[in-house]
Amino acid sequence: MLRLASMEKTNKLTDTDLCVMCGMCLPLCPTYQLYQTETESPRGRIALMQAISQQRIKAEPVALQHIDHCLGCLNCEAICPSQVPYGKLIDEFRNQFNQSINKPLLSKLILRQSTKPDGLNTLRSIASKPVFKQLAQLSRSISNLPGHSLASPPGHINHFYSGAYPKPEQCRGEVSLFTGCIGKSSDYNSIKDVVFILNQLGFDVSIPQQQLCCGALHQHNGQMETARRLLNKNQLQLKQQKIKPVLYLSPACGANLLQIENLTVIDARSFILNELQQQPLAFTEPTQAIALHESCSHRNMHKLKTLNTDLLKCIPGIQIIESSSPSLCCGAGGIQSINYPQQASALLHEKLKSFDLKQTKILISDNIGCSLHIKSAISGYNPDVEVLHPISFLARQLTSTR
Repeated sequence: MLRLASMEKTNKLTDTDLCVMCGMCLPLCPTYQLYQTETESPRGRIALMQAISQQRIKAEPVALQHIDHCLGCLNCEAICPSQVPYGKLIDEFRNQFNQSINKPLLSKLILRQSTKPDGLNTLRSIASKPVFKQLAQLSRSISNLPGHSLASPPGHINHFYSGAYPKPEQCRGEVSLFTGCIGKSSDYNSIKDVVFILNQLGFDVSIPQQQLCCGALHQHNGQMETARRLLNKNQLQLKQQKIKPVLYLSPACGANLLQIENLTVIDARSFILNELQQQPLAFTEPTQAIALHESCSHRNMHKLKTLNTDLLKCIPGIQIIESSSPSLCCGAGGIQSINYPQQASALLHEKLKSFDLKQTKILISDNIGCSLHIKSAISGYNPDVEVLHPISFLARQLTSTR
């Protein structure tokens, strides 16, 4: 059985002692920059965790909320000279005090439904009911499924997400695609584009039907046992396929999947870039520049410094508009945008301001959570801007016809 790394010290927060309170993390912490208070910084949260763990202060809502505001961007870990495992500490603390940290109804529904096959897609089908107005608004903003209304049956979606997509000509290999929980309900086009590119490169693609959430949502929301169970179930499902490698689209999902032993798990962008370097495809030159948003999981969990730009530069003549604040979190934080919408909105406002969106109608985002969050507000900056996964932009520029 798998054991998540962050479960090693479930009852002890001893690694908080590694923090020397130097403050190097403060300028890079999005919540500290937003609130400008010590309790909203990594070292302030560590001090609170120590005080609560040692029973010097009570685990009251005010203190718990300061800690729970953390987005898990891990900018602090990237800069920390003492190598404090801050993300692990936050996960452990939330796991210990899960019952004391109140979450909105929508978050609870998402966490519950994502443990089931097609659970989030089923959640969309009830979103039009008046009692779920907030959920309906979210579902409208995240749904990319063409011709699929909230109340329509999901049969054609299930048909697409089960089975194999072979390349008609000579096959160069076979891969499995991990779509996770939210990809199936909200990222139809990106998954279809990944299959298209892989087929063009000569690979048969298999999409296992009974996929579940990778467990990241639960791990970062105080449900470590559920996260472990989901990862174990996905391990069994993916290994049954006997198809290597397993590719993933979202860096946040990938961070969890990489914990599975004896399974070759690769970022779909890395896999496609490697294949393009060996067997180039013909791409057309874009008619406009593109803006590039890189997720915190891409930058800090995987440390993939140039992957997006290297992949996009396979397209001739491409011009990339980068953020003036590349390390600033967009505020999504998995479902933190639902847990703390005002915080998420304020951070997204600052993030979108860091791009010159007057120059483009295309914003590239490598992580599904970020993409959904950005889509919720992008019209206020440029209503014509389209948010795409980098592989979707490759597919659009490919000269081959579908």
